Amino acid sequence: MPTFPTPEPIAVRIEAGGGSIRLVATDRTDTVVEVRPRDESCSSDVWAAEHTRVEFRNGKLDVTAARCGLPLFRGGAVDLHLALPSRSRLHASLASADLHAEGEFADVKVAGASGDVDIDVVTGKLKAANASGSLTVRRVEGGVSVATASGDVTIGDLDGDLKFKAASGSLAVARLCGDVKARSASGSVTLATAICGSVSAHTSSGNVTLGVSEGTAVRLDIVTGSGVVTNDLRPSDGPERGDQTLALQVRSGSGDVSIHRAEQVAAT
Repeated sequence: MPTFPTPEPIAVRIEAGGGSIRLVATDRTDTVVEVRPRDESCSSDVWAAEHTRVEFRNGKLDVTAARCGLPLFRGGAVDLHLALPSRSRLHASLASADLHAEGEFADVKVAGASGDVDIDVVTGKLKAANASGSLTVRRVEGGVSVATASGDVTIGDLDGDLKFKAASGSLAVARLCGDVKARSASGSVTLATAICGSVSAHTSSGNVTLGVSEGTAVRLDIVTGSGVVTNDLRPSDGPERGDQTLALQVRSGSGDVSIHRAEQVAAT
């Protein structure tokens, strides 16, 4: 398996059709790439693994699944395993391949079709575009931009701004401190614990649920056509000294809107 000396974080670019990709980022001084056929008894998988290109130069690693010179992937599925330094940058272009990234990564950019993406930690910017695949990220410390058709997006801890656009895909964030602009037709928007910043959520029929952290004062601007609005917050004349502030704007055609005090959630 190819091994490269990498005393510093690197930039990784991956292109893959089918199969799976697993990246493990740790405090290490080398990068190891392992390529295997998804099914060793399948000739197209074996061919794809044998012809996958792995190149490293000037701190940049390129891993490209075989294409047989055609714009579409040949059809063989490969399993890629990469061990690399923490806080490396990642750019992945996927078709149906699933991607799982363990550890901390700097800027991440992912484009895919039906593959699912699972990432532990992003310390910089995250940009993702997919059709039907899901996106799960446990913690993000920078800005996030996501565009999806029907894929669902789940973020654990977000300290940064978020732009989300979807047709039927839903958005769920466990803990938020930042500005959110979410647009979805039939998908729902759920923010379990919002601490500070602003939230602008526009849906056609999707529901919007917001949990406001204790110690956060919120200003509400909610308009829905036929949806039901439930507000469990106590009214006040304004924020008290030391309070965080949050501005919420919701526009929905038929979606329901629910606002309540969130349970205390510690930052991860």
